[in-house]
Amino acid sequence: MSFTTFAFNSPTILNSTFTPDDDDDVEYTTSTTVNGVKKRSSRQITYLQGAPETANSVIDWKRNTFEISGMKRHMSDLRTKRSTFSSTRYWTWFDAEEYKVKYEAELDKTWTVFSYDGSVLATFTAAVQRLFNSNSMPVLSLSEGIVDEDERRFIILVLLYSETKRLESLRERPLAVFGDFLGNLS
Repeated sequence: MSFTTFAFNSPTILNSTFTPDDDDDVEYTTSTTVNGVKKRSSRQITYLQGAPETANSVIDWKRNTFEISGMKRHMSDLRTKRSTFSSTRYWTWFDAEEYKVKYEAELDKTWTVFSYDGSVLATFTAAVQRLFNSNSMPVLSLSEGIVDEDERRFIILVLLYSETKRLESLRERPLAVFGDFLGNLS
């Protein structure tokens, strides 16, 4: 299966534009509103905008909801975790589809989204700050088999949400940041 790779123009994924490597006309833009000082607790809403004729998709951080094409769902209805010591989460938006989302720190900080049948639908590689080599920007790869725009947007929102929550947990645990940094030296 082939993939379309999107390069972000900034390591700040919640306020960025990402375009495919092969077509500058297609792009997505994220923007996030904050109240007061830029802290996690002040983050309000993240908008995902695609083609001009499509509606925004939204992560409402305060209400814990996703909204896609006017349909709003609470996070507790979308996400489950089946094991205490697992980095795998299960997400569902559509009635029949369940997506397995797994994080691999060893693979350059990569999130992978699997379909219910186990095929890879998307990957997201986080920005990596390196001490001795050049830094890398975030990269999103989406399967060309995802033809429904709402499904694409849902997968993008899941990856943005997952990476944002991962980064927050690193900031809240100083030793985890040190361990993450050591992994970036290579």
